[in-house]
Amino acid sequence: MKIKKVKWDKVGLSVLPYLVILLTTYVMLRYQIRAHATFITSDRFLHFSRFYDASMQIKTGNFSYFQMNYGFNECGRIFNALYGPLFAYLNGLALILCRNWYNYSLLTNIAVCLVGGIGMYQLGLKGKVNRTISLLLAILYLQFGIIIGMMRANNFMAWGAALAPYVLIQAVNMMQDKERPIHWLTLGIVMAVVAQVHLLSTVILAVTLIPFAIYSFVESDNKKQIVIDIIKAIGVAVVLTANIWGAFIYVYASNKIATPNIYSLRIHAIHTSLMGRFYQHGHIGFGFFLMMVFQFIYLLRYFKKSHLNTLATIWSLMIFVVSSKLMPWDAIQAKYANLGSSLQFPYRLVVGAIPLMLMAFGISATQIWEQKNYREVKRNFILFAILIVIFEGLGSSVAMNYSYANTYANSKRVVSMDSYYTISKNRKKFRRLTRKTNNGELFRNLSHAEPDYLPKPVSNDFYGNYVIKARKKFKHSVKGSKLTITWKSKKAKKMILPLIMYKQSQLVLNGKKVSPKLIKNGQPQILARKGQNSATLSFKVATWFWILLIITILGWIGLLVYWIILLSRKIK
Repeated sequence: MKIKKVKWDKVGLSVLPYLVILLTTYVMLRYQIRAHATFITSDRFLHFSRFYDASMQIKTGNFSYFQMNYGFNECGRIFNALYGPLFAYLNGLALILCRNWYNYSLLTNIAVCLVGGIGMYQLGLKGKVNRTISLLLAILYLQFGIIIGMMRANNFMAWGAALAPYVLIQAVNMMQDKERPIHWLTLGIVMAVVAQVHLLSTVILAVTLIPFAIYSFVESDNKKQIVIDIIKAIGVAVVLTANIWGAFIYVYASNKIATPNIYSLRIHAIHTSLMGRFYQHGHIGFGFFLMMVFQFIYLLRYFKKSHLNTLATIWSLMIFVVSSKLMPWDAIQAKYANLGSSLQFPYRLVVGAIPLMLMAFGISATQIWEQKNYREVKRNFILFAILIVIFEGLGSSVAMNYSYANTYANSKRVVSMDSYYTISKNRKKFRRLTRKTNNGELFRNLSHAEPDYLPKPVSNDFYGNYVIKARKKFKHSVKGSKLTITWKSKKAKKMILPLIMYKQSQLVLNGKKVSPKLIKNGQPQILARKGQNSATLSFKVATWFWILLIITILGWIGLLVYWIILLSRKIK
């Protein structure tokens, strides 16, 4: 049996795009790396707290799916169970392995860029875009505010944006694969992955797929198979995310849960920035705006040339318009006030529209690229145009990284948060904490009150006074899934404990189960006795939820085994 010689030139060409994406990521993060800086912002601090909780559960073996006994001021509130639970444990493991907050934040920044950049490159190739153009568009994709939001503020929709191209590859399949347009297993898996990371992105990306699914249904000769495959995909996604929707049903059915902070929809709508501030959420650089104008004009003449290009362009433009300031967002928010806390930012709607538009532009550019007349002139113009937009975005993202690194280097600031409840006066201390630790010391020197998933009625000030400040008066310990606090009281008196209780929460006070009066944020008011006191908080979980969680875990394990079998067959 002859062994084929490795053609290293082909190997080099195939690996080169990924090395370029990695190099671009390094350029974007260069100042952070040089300064060994961790950009502590409100969102990053929130996610640090929930991943710290997951890491402590893994370290100690004291697992608690709903009740958070380590993060969020050790108060027993719910967070991870309703926000990417399995991904939270993965991040907790990463935090342990990284050994400090800086390494962990750098790892996540690199991971988001690589996942998003490679995904955009593959989406371009799937759309039959020229390889060079696909690579350039992948680099450009990394400059947009949603993706770069991970570097700037640890905004978790960055993960949704990083995974969006993989979802949209399924949209291309719906139009290109005439025999089986719905790749139901892959579609179900990729949607489940997004849901386990960022649920809102799943909803938006599912809506983004609708026109492509309709197209495949209309064009297919076997409409019954289309419906069956869509149902299969939904079934796969439901099984792999049973823990998420099960948790929402279990918590929301019996509790009045607070929504996140309310924001102005109009202020956070998409708008064009002449300064090219790509890195800011909602800002679209002027160069990218011109790309969209070119794409629209090109499509007016060549709309019959590629159905994929036409549909992707029209649909993404519609999404951009809906998410922009062209919409009367003030009037919409006045009528549907809940959108201010659920959607919060209309720019989120373009999480799938941006890669769609880039792919569509790449298809148009490839068509021009391949025309014979004035080929070199056209190719040079296309490369020049894309590079100009890339440099506009790259310059903006590098400047942002430089600015945040300078904040970290400033001994009077270090922390990039402008809003916090308590913070150590010794700002330099945060450099040691981020570079040398991955434990709870960070949260003892900085605290922040967030309403997310607290029981109503909610008061951040009340939370600050009776949880953040009061926790220092109590000793905390965890055994299994139960959180115990102990304290001494000079006399018998009524007092509010620094704990959060839901309908499923159970409180044992000094050895006796009690049903205390719940004040704001679900905080219990109890009668403490003179002397030593103890209170143990636990969360009762229904058997049916554990069954759903087991189904989810077995589903992912089954897929992993299936993938290993397929891989071994290919190797053989």
